[in-house]
Amino acid sequence: MKISDAVRYGMEYLNGNIKEPRLEAELLLSYVLNVDRTYIIVNRDKELSPDDIKRFFDLLEMRKENIPYQYIVGKKYFMGLIFNVSPSVLIPRNDTEILVEEVLKRLKNGDAVLDIGTGSGAIAVSIAKYKDVQVFAVDISIDALKIARENAIMNNVEDKVTFIRSDLYSSLPNNVKFDVIVSNPPYIRSNEIKDLQEEVKKEPIIALDGGEDGLDFYRRIIKDSHNYMKKDAMMAFEVGYDQAQDVENLLKNYGYSHIEIIKDLQGIDRVLIGK
Repeated sequence: MKISDAVRYGMEYLNGNIKEPRLEAELLLSYVLNVDRTYIIVNRDKELSPDDIKRFFDLLEMRKENIPYQYIVGKKYFMGLIFNVSPSVLIPRNDTEILVEEVLKRLKNGDAVLDIGTGSGAIAVSIAKYKDVQVFAVDISIDALKIARENAIMNNVEDKVTFIRSDLYSSLPNNVKFDVIVSNPPYIRSNEIKDLQEEVKKEPIIALDGGEDGLDFYRRIIKDSHNYMKKDAMMAFEVGYDQAQDVENLLKNYGYSHIEIIKDLQGIDRVLIGK
């Protein structure tokens, strides 16, 4: 089987299930051959080995079963960096880059940052990579922290990020206070989980389910935050498409002011920052 035949087969096999079947067929075949996509396009008449064909077909079947492409290849680009991902962690979204960019704009060298619910470590590692700060990153999942540590090492910031297994603040050292607390917490309403795209349902529910109204983790994070923040410290959140007003009210109720709301590329209120 030639590369062109494999791509055509993959496109037809994924058609109807996947939004861009040709692109994903080319990307999966690139992954099998350990080449970039340009190679697939230029070398269309190259014959594939039986082992490569079998592996390609196996990956196509996984993708057709709505296993996210990022889990299949085990990688995701975020903030210009490469991150390992697995079904133990939420796949970093492009929207979350806005959260990181807005935090980076406001950070000063030497600041102490807390990333709550670090998952793959995308936020913590990116902040440590692009700013001279010290980051604490917490998550309740041992498997997520393993991936996050791998990503810190891979991106050469392992000396700037401290990973702690913790249910929010519960296991933090008593004497540590932060200039910035940042979080992209679970914010999907519990009754909306069943309506998510099938491939999103393959991601860890613990990283998606925000309780009955989607605000459980915002309440918990904000309620206890003052015990861990320096004077004039900053809180930064990513929020769901219709949650900005509710989270703003929560922040105000617990004494936060100077609240900024930043929109994503679709014009949706996506990031909240308060002092």
